[in-house]
Amino acid sequence: MRIREAAHWLAGAALIAAIAGGATPSAVEAALVEKYTLGNGLTVVIRPNPSSPVVAVQAWVKAGSTTEPESRAGMSHILEHMAFKGTKRRGPGEIAREVESVGGEINAYTSFDQTVYHITLSGRFLENALDILADTLGNSVFDAGELARELEVILEEVRMNEDNPGRVASKALFREAYKVHPYGRPVIGYVDTIRQTTRDDLIAYFRANYVPGNMVLVLAGAVDPVTSRPLIEKTFGRLPPGSAPKGPMPAEPPQEETRVVVKEKDARRAYLDMGFHGPSMRDPDVYAWDLLSMILGSGETSRLYRAVKDGKGLVDSVYASSYTPADPGLLFVGGTLSPEVAREALKEILLETFRLAAAPPEGAELARAKTATETDFLYSLESQSAVARHVGFYETTLNDAAFEQTYLRRIRAVTADDIQAVAKKYLAPGNLTVSAVLPTGEGGILPAEEVRAVAREAYEEATSPGGKAERKRTVMKEVLGNGIRVIVRENRAVPVVAVQAGFLAGVRGEPKGKAGVAGLTAGMLVKGTLRRTAREISEAVENMGADLSGYSGRNSFGLQGKFLQRDFENGFRLFAESLLGPTFPAEELEKKRIETLGALKQQKDQLTQATFLLFLEAHYGGHPYGRNPLGTENSVRGMTPSDLKEYYERWADPRNMVIAISGDIDAEEALAAVRKVFGEMPPRPGYEALGALPVPSHDAVLKVEELRDNQQAHFVIGYPGARFTDPDRYALDVLGSALAGMGGRLFVNLRDKKSLAYSVTSFSSEQVDPGFFAFYMGTSEEKLDGAIADTLVEISEVKKDGVTREEFDRAKKWMIGTYEIGLQSNSAYADKMVYNELYGTGYEETFAAPEKIAAVNLSDVNRLAASVLDRDKYTIAVLRGK
Repeated sequence: MRIREAAHWLAGAALIAAIAGGATPSAVEAALVEKYTLGNGLTVVIRPNPSSPVVAVQAWVKAGSTTEPESRAGMSHILEHMAFKGTKRRGPGEIAREVESVGGEINAYTSFDQTVYHITLSGRFLENALDILADTLGNSVFDAGELARELEVILEEVRMNEDNPGRVASKALFREAYKVHPYGRPVIGYVDTIRQTTRDDLIAYFRANYVPGNMVLVLAGAVDPVTSRPLIEKTFGRLPPGSAPKGPMPAEPPQEETRVVVKEKDARRAYLDMGFHGPSMRDPDVYAWDLLSMILGSGETSRLYRAVKDGKGLVDSVYASSYTPADPGLLFVGGTLSPEVAREALKEILLETFRLAAAPPEGAELARAKTATETDFLYSLESQSAVARHVGFYETTLNDAAFEQTYLRRIRAVTADDIQAVAKKYLAPGNLTVSAVLPTGEGGILPAEEVRAVAREAYEEATSPGGKAERKRTVMKEVLGNGIRVIVRENRAVPVVAVQAGFLAGVRGEPKGKAGVAGLTAGMLVKGTLRRTAREISEAVENMGADLSGYSGRNSFGLQGKFLQRDFENGFRLFAESLLGPTFPAEELEKKRIETLGALKQQKDQLTQATFLLFLEAHYGGHPYGRNPLGTENSVRGMTPSDLKEYYERWADPRNMVIAISGDIDAEEALAAVRKVFGEMPPRPGYEALGALPVPSHDAVLKVEELRDNQQAHFVIGYPGARFTDPDRYALDVLGSALAGMGGRLFVNLRDKKSLAYSVTSFSSEQVDPGFFAFYMGTSEEKLDGAIADTLVEISEVKKDGVTREEFDRAKKWMIGTYEIGLQSNSAYADKMVYNELYGTGYEETFAAPEKIAAVNLSDVNRLAASVLDRDKYTIAVLRGK
């Protein structure tokens, strides 16, 4: 859980030569951003980023849960929910519909120190975004009826959080670590404070804090600083001036002993969250502290991964992450694991943590952490919203929008001794808080006094003398002599290259009785080759600050990588070695087996996912789509290296393979690299392509139900759907999008008007064999029956009357906009090109999809609504409380 992003930026070429009026920025800021102050006190920061034709517009309000009175905890979050519920100019739902009508995305989030309202859309619609956000922040009406309904939605969100063991552990950690500072209060608030908050409370809080002098407007992406200024003056410049009075924030007293909180939940795994008090973003210790967290728990070469997960197999997952907000934050350390090994895992995690105080980092550890920080920056430039998020955080926290340059300069200067110094300063048992969530009835596994004793033992043992915007798009396709299809896309905007290879198979290609073999095979591609061990592969990857991992789904499996352009030759060599010569070593399979068994148990705690798995099993019956891609406990336990090798050899044939490369590389150079390495890959004797598989049909309502000890209930109602190659594919997608979204009738009628759910949606899922069209809702147990009945009413009405022209137009623009937003990165392009080529639509579909969505007719959508939706024939899966 890396709350403050770890991606910070390097200085690029000077983007702005002069500042037109307003406050004069520093020389550092002038090289990277334009920053000025409007007459009403609003700070404006503009960060041009030409990597894509998308602009992110974010309004940062310097008010979050820490600025609320404790008796009204959660008020900032309530305001966030109410922000798009109507203004003096726009009624409830109109804001979302207006944004979606131009293909944009709108949302908001609340943190401890800020509340952020953000829109991401095509740069051509910048004025729309500015007008909407200015109207929202200046003219919200807080309708009493809307507020009453939204409070019910927020209470559903509270209940949903209480059903998530990981969130329960995190909330308990903050509550225990911060006894005085308001970071100890959950951002969402408490049930009683939410219920007690009135409309008058909100209006008073809004008027005091939502004023230009307390806000920062951030624009990042396809935006011109000169032409955008009149638009900003026209919209945000009209807000009445004002500044928010800032009182002193109560300081958290020094912690003197290990604090422990243990909770029991209906969970299958143990969830362990620990925190050490540490520096704030303003503290000079922050640079060494951030690198310390990466050395400890980021990536497969980290100390925790190697020692606790890879070495001893004690955890399903393990992590460390620095949280450095405006006031002193925490170092998070934790993981998920089997309850039976909780004490042992706790000690091993703490041993590795405390060893950082005993000796400085070894060998390449510090260099890898610095490289990862630099490469994270370069990768982040592919997302305009990420760029804006970082600029906004730096400006609101440090009053320095271009702090990224200072940050990276200071990161490069950190020494191994600096790491050990901050470890000694902060990593001690007295500064530690431990939060654990254990299965019901097993809380006694970790009594508080024993946890304190384990912390002392680990510290003594570890510290003892013996312890330790795209300028050009060139796309080329070539079919090699052995049948491999290779697609290369040139994109010189960012010095990053993404590579992906895929085979048509996935779960569809699994033999009977070998459920999960596709995922295990994919995961093992980087766990040993004829030349390197798993550790050597992970070291090579992280030394480059790169990514390399196997992937598997219902229809395919393969390998994906991402490298800096300067490392492409070495990275591609490693990519090819992993794909052509995996050895599936037994000792690595055993680790992967333990990890997968843990994931299967943890999966049961993810209630939305569990509901969809229940639906798919019922809807598809014996078809492979009905299986859990992770497999079953029995199938995973019985898997052998030979099973993985047989699956790999069955489907890893050049005639069944697509390779896609996207990024800062000459197309001919990339094709030459592929020919050299993969051109001699031999076709396998007797290879047969995987054909179509029959999907069962249902002539009545098919209902399945699972009972859990949870406060929330979830259900999925589903119908037969489309193939990737079906001509109606996009029309069915438009139908799902027309009903969903914050401006869709499901959200408005079922969530806003009736407060039946926190989450409700509809969508089409295309597959190689027929997919499905589904409606999903998360609601409360007492509202479940009514929620299902009302959802079926909505289904009947759209079947009978179809969607309206306004819904249809909004859905198409939203789909086109989100499609383009989703294709900002080279990895996303490589992924789409592989899938489209493998699944029979051709890689060209990657670039043609927006035009095909635009060509969909309203009559086609309503024809499908009438033919696909049926009150008498559907599959429904329900996960509910006992």
